[in-house]
Amino acid sequence: MIWDISSPAPNFTLDGHLKGVNYVEYFTGSDEPKILSGSDDFSAKVWDSQSKSCLQTLEGHTHNVTSVCVHPELPIIITGSKDGTIHIWQATTYRLENTLNYDLGRVWAIGYKKGSNQ
Repeated sequence: MIWDISSPAPNFTLDGHLKGVNYVEYFTGSDEPKILSGSDDFSAKVWDSQSKSCLQTLEGHTHNVTSVCVHPELPIIITGSKDGTIHIWQATTYRLENTLNYDLGRVWAIGYKKGSNQ
């Protein structure tokens, strides 16, 4: 469910994940605002916030997706998982570009540093 903070009633519901949703991010940095979600079904989804439709399902993690973000300057989506990996996706083709695994266990959160490639 997606809420507007000015109202206690939800604005709309996005149906698509098969299990619970762990993380949601609203991204307004493109021409069309997007919503990203990460789930216990091992996937992340990219949603069109205007049409409320799923644009893409990002699959590749082997455990719950715990964190998602869109870099504010680079065309990448980053997902983190309980499987200990971070996936870097190209934001326009949704192609998996890189997988990072530092053997540190579950990824709890993902961040970025504005003005850099970090």
